[in-house]
Amino acid sequence: MWRRVAIATGCVVVLAAGAGVVLDRTTGLPWIDDDAAAETPLFRPAAAPAPTWTPAPGVLAAPADAGAAGEPAVGDVLAPTLGAAGLGGRVGVSVVDLVTGTPSYETAAADPHTPASTLKILTGAAALHALGPDHRFTTRVVSGPDPSAVTLVGGGDPTLTAGDDGTGTRLADLAAATARALTDAGVSSVTLSYDASLFSGPAADPDWSPGYIPSVVSPTTALAADIMDRPSDPPLDAAEEFAGLLADQGIAVDGDPAEAAAPADDAALAAGTELAAVTSAPLATIVEDILTSSDNDGAEVLARHVALASGAPGTSEAAGPAVVAALADLGLDASGATLLDGSGLARGSAVPATLITQTLALAAGPDHPELRAVVTGLPVAAFTGTLADRFDDSAAAGLVRAKTGTLTGVSALAGVVVAADGVPYAFAVLADDVGNTTEARAALDDVAAALAGCGCA
Repeated sequence: MWRRVAIATGCVVVLAAGAGVVLDRTTGLPWIDDDAAAETPLFRPAAAPAPTWTPAPGVLAAPADAGAAGEPAVGDVLAPTLGAAGLGGRVGVSVVDLVTGTPSYETAAADPHTPASTLKILTGAAALHALGPDHRFTTRVVSGPDPSAVTLVGGGDPTLTAGDDGTGTRLADLAAATARALTDAGVSSVTLSYDASLFSGPAADPDWSPGYIPSVVSPTTALAADIMDRPSDPPLDAAEEFAGLLADQGIAVDGDPAEAAAPADDAALAAGTELAAVTSAPLATIVEDILTSSDNDGAEVLARHVALASGAPGTSEAAGPAVVAALADLGLDASGATLLDGSGLARGSAVPATLITQTLALAAGPDHPELRAVVTGLPVAAFTGTLADRFDDSAAAGLVRAKTGTLTGVSALAGVVVAADGVPYAFAVLADDVGNTTEARAALDDVAAALAGCGCA
């Protein structure tokens, strides 16, 4: 079942375990209007004792011990952590000052590396650019000349759910609206077909390892409900769920659902053959949730939507190049990127660390507010999403927002942080020659913590 992880937007307030954690740096950030931030009262918890800073051993000094302006350099601060054996022998690093937009540190940053799930940052940005943050996906029920023959039409909504708890686009609401329309038309029994033809080509990306389905991803289709339950045939499963929901509303469904193309004639639809429809949450909300939970299925669906928006077919083959083209359309240098899917599962994808930090900088800056969900959806260290169980004993807890990435031999971390000196940074660390994932993860966290504690301005 598709569920949202509840987080407050922006880098200011984090809600976790019922407690409010407020980051005091509410001005000087490129995605926050200083005047508005200065005048806006923020929720704050009951007064707590003055915080004490505990440096991560061997990683960073307490913020009070930061050097003079410009000392030490960001590279000097990161050097001890980037030399960790856990990162392996091939690491690309990019750190960008979000105020100036200039690189603060780079090593092998322009070299393409396997991004794993940090690629979802690129997919999210491309979808927001191609479709707009307010775009919603629509799932419809239509009928043809025979009013008792209805078709469930998938619109590529990755949040569709047959359940009645959590959040997502509810099939139950669609069934109720459909039943009302049928009852009004004097129809009490129907045959049900389903149409998932919005996407085409193989539902399983040929660049994925065969074992990925159903363990970490489902076949990518335009019609699926509760995709995290890993149905073997998502469109058929959704149609069967819908049939049951129609029955709950007093509409009998004769026989089993069958795949069939829906009436496509616009004039026919205008004549009233659309019986009911439900729409998803805005795309910005969906992107946030995909990034927070590292939702492979949702990312793959969005990549195919980007392909369709570009005029290409909604296939896995067209999806990656369409994402790259959308990033280039934003003015980013995507020339070194090869994307074979939208989630980062394909091991053949290769991305320079600079492309990820450029994308984050664009999303955090003032010129493209439509991309803001790329930043607000990043997990918060020690609090949300895939970082909820990391940084627990780190001074960087609550300060780092970052997307994780893990494949066998690949570990990555990319996100944003406001350092101890008040400077906001975007960073990406891509390690694709890793021998031990646990050690690599700890090393990546140390890098991010070192940047959070930087007194380099």
